[in-house]
Amino acid sequence: MISVSKKVEYGLAFVLYLSRKTGEIISLRQAATQLDLPYRFLSQVATELGKAEIVESKEGKSGGYRLTDGWRERNIYDLLVALGENKRLVRCLAYDGECGREDKCKIKGVWVRAEKAFIDELKNSKLGEI
Repeated sequence: MISVSKKVEYGLAFVLYLSRKTGEIISLRQAATQLDLPYRFLSQVATELGKAEIVESKEGKSGGYRLTDGWRERNIYDLLVALGENKRLVRCLAYDGECGREDKCKIKGVWVRAEKAFIDELKNSKLGEI
């Protein structure tokens, strides 16, 4: 079955947590404690979300993270891409060319349609609507 990685779960949890703290700078330690998530792993997630401009950081003693101005318009697919989790639904779809079995494969069309529907749904789900 399709599964969501811990990185995506934690990324969504972090974004939702920050959304409840509108405009506040929240320390990563505070977020990790409140969300009961591993600090080091959340730190990696926050860094990747920062590079994607979903969150922004402030350094220093009173530093931390907050959501960027445009976060509400970003979608769940943006978050997956930011975290490097936008992998293909099945391996055969990852090939640039033909997979070598395509002429015998009766299911590839199903996978292509399922993946498209899945990605479209993620792109239609704005972070600000969650």
